[in-house]
Amino acid sequence: MSRKRGYSFVLGAIALMVLLGACATPTPATIVQTVEVQVTVPVEVTVPVVQTVVVPVTNVPPATATPQSGKKVIIWWSHWANEPLRRQVIEKVVADYEAEHTDVDIILSWWDITALAPALRAVMAAGEGQPDITTDADLVSYAQAGLVEDLTDALPWDNFLPGIKEASGVPGMPGLYKFNVAIQQLMIFYNKEIFEKLGITVPANFTFTQEEFVDVVKKCHDGGYAGVANAVGNRNYPALYPIWAALVNLEGNVEQVKYDSGQKKWDTDTAKQVLNWDAELTAAGMWPDTFSTMTIDEFHVYFHTQQKACMFYIPSFYTGRAFKPVEQGGQDPNFHFGMLRYPTMDGAQHTDELWAAGDSGYMVMKTSKHADIAKDILKFLAQPKYAALWAATTIIPSALKYDAAKDWPTDLEGADKWKWYFDEVNTVYGDMKAVIGAAAPCPEYVDARTNDLNQGIPLGLKTVDEAIADLNAHQCPAP
Repeated sequence: MSRKRGYSFVLGAIALMVLLGACATPTPATIVQTVEVQVTVPVEVTVPVVQTVVVPVTNVPPATATPQSGKKVIIWWSHWANEPLRRQVIEKVVADYEAEHTDVDIILSWWDITALAPALRAVMAAGEGQPDITTDADLVSYAQAGLVEDLTDALPWDNFLPGIKEASGVPGMPGLYKFNVAIQQLMIFYNKEIFEKLGITVPANFTFTQEEFVDVVKKCHDGGYAGVANAVGNRNYPALYPIWAALVNLEGNVEQVKYDSGQKKWDTDTAKQVLNWDAELTAAGMWPDTFSTMTIDEFHVYFHTQQKACMFYIPSFYTGRAFKPVEQGGQDPNFHFGMLRYPTMDGAQHTDELWAAGDSGYMVMKTSKHADIAKDILKFLAQPKYAALWAATTIIPSALKYDAAKDWPTDLEGADKWKWYFDEVNTVYGDMKAVIGAAAPCPEYVDARTNDLNQGIPLGLKTVDEAIADLNAHQCPAP
């Protein structure tokens, strides 16, 4: 039997926000809370032999199972097709709900978000084949069109961490429309062996200066490695991470959210400093040669298995794709990377802040014939025991509260091989706080942000001045 020990991520002053392109976005708000996300992992394990693999990029299409006669059918579309740890939790919830509600048949389908979003648009336009529950793709647009159920009275909001309820709305609309499953925090990983090979020494405080970080990227590029593994082949945000982190470092996350949601213009000295630095990093060799084509699944493997990048800006959802069997595209548990704090920008005032946000979640469509049941399924998922199961299984902080002593699952195996990961998180980020404002950018601004910052500057397609002019021209209306 393995011994069990507790580990914690401590996030001070949290008010969660959802602003990733693959995630829905909540009503603007700024909330200050303290959240302790508890994670318990066993220790002492034998690890497998390193293997080199090509990650299987899989999209699971809609289920075609024939519903059981006489039962009420709920169609549930979820992304995370390539994240078996997340799937394991949701599949457990489905099985438990069906066991307690024998008159309900839940047909669960797994997607990649890039396939789910257009498929949802297609079935909504066609007027048939719509899911009852779906990942919150394009939540703002659907809610504004009156196509999403209000969850205000459907969910036990006291079960959620402080700030989650406020992060579940839509700008300019009363009500709450999103079930947040998890939270994410932005980190920087680095390959210890590559750093040693290139003679790069990590400061004792895990923090390079603005100028030093550019030098690190140059050394990586000159040594035959990309500075970071981030790529934008099928996501509209990975190149934004250094910008987000730098803005947080300089002005704090409350102000960073205003920039990122189209509520603050980019012709400030701070924004110019960050974008000029971003352009300097690009010139130094920041991005992989396959930056524009490599997908989210592939760039995880690029970092941990192929080891072609020195570093990786990535939120805590890293574990969903990386901490799975090696033969499924996961990393070898023996690969122990290090972690860095954000580079200290010249004139930084918020070096103790950590960027954080809500993760992808679920919405209930008004086209559902059984919206009451769909809401009840999400209420069922909001139990503390499933919050603990999520944290223990996925190794991603849950958006729900739980009592580790009472709710932690006792029958999980294999999590002990990731003990080093928790130790590293606590060592590097344990005393940092995340002050988050919740905001939702308008679609036109998201497009501009994608073109200017996620592709334009990194690909050398736009100058900093051109990017700033375009971002300012597509600011969102005041909420």
